[in-house]
Amino acid sequence: MTFVKNTVYPARQMAILRSCPLFQAVADENLPLVLANSSYLSFTAGELINREGEWVKACPLIISGQIDVFRHTWSGEEKVFGMFTTGELVAIAAIFMPHNRFPMSLRARTDGEALLLDKSAILQLCHASPAIMAQLLSRFSLKLYENINHIDWLTSSSAEQRLAAYLLDLKRCQQSDCVILPLSRGQLATKLGVRYETLSRLFSGWRQKAFIGIDKDAVRITNESYLAELATPSQRPF
Repeated sequence: MTFVKNTVYPARQMAILRSCPLFQAVADENLPLVLANSSYLSFTAGELINREGEWVKACPLIISGQIDVFRHTWSGEEKVFGMFTTGELVAIAAIFMPHNRFPMSLRARTDGEALLLDKSAILQLCHASPAIMAQLLSRFSLKLYENINHIDWLTSSSAEQRLAAYLLDLKRCQQSDCVILPLSRGQLATKLGVRYETLSRLFSGWRQKAFIGIDKDAVRITNESYLAELATPSQRPF
């Protein structure tokens, strides 16, 4: 992992900022504020960028590649909470946390590069631009709503229902009947709140019944109606 002074040309910096939905509503005269004290970061797959509990000094805006945010459970299992890709700002919520620490660790999923946007510069932009504050409040509110729904779903559903909903959500995001699992089996079991053995048994049973096909990390959905019937309780009207 390499941190260097920001040598990206100004025109490209502005284009990178505009590629992030968060900054698209910011006035042209205010946008340069967020580049103050920024730096350039290159990373390789598997590198740890920030550890849980470290002081928040900057947030990575991804130019290329992917970054995971994760933490370990009390039993030592790794739980991935999010995967960020090109044009996304990682850990922006940590900027506003009173303890000023990263609540999760950041790790490179692939090789890539990012602009590290200084915390004080982001806060200065927020004071100067009501539009970005409105964007952030909307984003944080939606995330809170998603988490409430997720907790409700975890505490009122079966392992089979959760896995069906997860696979159908991947199908929607990847727009393919053959989805690529972005998590290892162990990580997926932790995310769904089930034992690894339970997850393996479900995959094996569904494959034997020809509901799905499996080839390494690829899962082909061959009986979507069965999965959709299981996942129906997870769907909300808004």
